[in-house]
Amino acid sequence: MDADGLADIEHLTSYQIWLAALRGDAATAQAALAELRDLRASEDPQDKAEVSFAEAFTAAARRRPEDALRHCRGVLAHTSTLGMSADWPRWAWPLAARTACDLRETAATSELLGLLYDCPTGHLAPMLRAERDLARARLAASDSEQPATADFAKAVTSLHEHSTPYHLAHGLLDHAEHLIRLGDAEAAEKAISEARDIAGRLRCQPLLDRAADLIPAEPRIQA
Repeated sequence: MDADGLADIEHLTSYQIWLAALRGDAATAQAALAELRDLRASEDPQDKAEVSFAEAFTAAARRRPEDALRHCRGVLAHTSTLGMSADWPRWAWPLAARTACDLRETAATSELLGLLYDCPTGHLAPMLRAERDLARARLAASDSEQPATADFAKAVTSLHEHSTPYHLAHGLLDHAEHLIRLGDAEAAEKAISEARDIAGRLRCQPLLDRAADLIPAEPRIQA
């Protein structure tokens, strides 16, 4: 970017923030947020969504889930203009759903699912359909363990076929947590191993840390 004279293009800076946040580099993401001056001043819905998106993922990297959920809602507030399957909403929705689950905000999860149910047929990206399956499985598991098993299997299959490696890894770890609660350590270890391999390739420390937390005896891996 510096060599080509692109360092002042704020849209590229927002991508740098996104990547840093996904990899758990909260300090880099937080510092770069201050560079989005023109985007913050813009009244364009896409620019507003982009800033909220960068803030949401930075908050997640800083382990501030309430702020992450609030900023994700800021992104999703523009779906009537951008569409749910545009870049920023398409990635903000899974983060919002996961964060709501972590916060045990069942009402927020139901509200987020409602946004997807309201999308016209053909307007929902396959990735979001896969994430919807995963959110349903997490919601089912919060009420009762056994009925969620088939839901998780369906969600993981959908993530394999239609989503990103990053989201697949999170889904595998969700499934592993459920399997651990059921006492199926062998199947859980298989899911964790696949997620850990993906996290290593992505150099995604938060995913590596999450996998290690599920198997405390395992040494932590640095991305």
